[in-house]
Amino acid sequence: MNSTPRPTPDAPGAPGASPREPEAAMPILSHLEELRKTLVRCAIVGVILIGTAWAFSDRLLDGLIVLLIGDQKALALTPGEAFSARMELSLWAGGLVGVPYLLLEAWRFVAPGLKQQERRFAIPWMLSSGILLYTGIAFALELLLPAMVAVLQSFSTTHIESRISVSSLLHFSVKLAAGCGLLFQMPLVLCLLAWFGIVSPAALWRQWRHAIFFIALGSAVITPGDGPSMLILMVPLVALYFISVIVALALWRARGRPLRERGTLA
Repeated sequence: MNSTPRPTPDAPGAPGASPREPEAAMPILSHLEELRKTLVRCAIVGVILIGTAWAFSDRLLDGLIVLLIGDQKALALTPGEAFSARMELSLWAGGLVGVPYLLLEAWRFVAPGLKQQERRFAIPWMLSSGILLYTGIAFALELLLPAMVAVLQSFSTTHIESRISVSSLLHFSVKLAAGCGLLFQMPLVLCLLAWFGIVSPAALWRQWRHAIFFIALGSAVITPGDGPSMLILMVPLVALYFISVIVALALWRARGRPLRERGTLA
């Protein structure tokens, strides 16, 4: 009796056999364990960077004071104000220096679940985000903050002596620097919208008046609202907007889309 072997359900050619995935899915517990290790590494690196920043916090704080108010001296109005200011500056400086490492750890965590095309897409966006963040903070420290402090101090009168506490100066600087770092992410957001086909370059170009209005509004929120400070912040943001339109146009064409496409904000 001649009998042919029947294909088992697990055989590749068996009818009804489920196609096998190229890689076995990682269990949820393995994901959680990998996340725990990532967080532990980030915490260790964060403690090291903050401790290193604390060792140089006196020089960093003195440098910030000299940069913003020149030969004037900032006041410590309470016994612990100088300590809290140095500690706060250490936290911000350590965190700022650690941004590239945090991006690297985030990349190592999500990269195994991405396709090859998604990996090529994610790397330049992460690098661009870090570069824009540092550019915005450097712009605030080098140009915006010194000009703003000089303008605001000029409003003192004969019976008003302009004296600044160290904590108020630090909080003011952190607010402006962080705000500029976030506002400088605008080109990345616009290019992402164009890459995914949500907003077309034609729409970005046509709505430039509205964009300038919202840039002015954001500049007024970040700055105290005086004219010179707003203009100093608005100029690079407006330039970044038009550069974003050009980059969005290049990305739009790279995706093979027409300049006007249905289903988008064209």
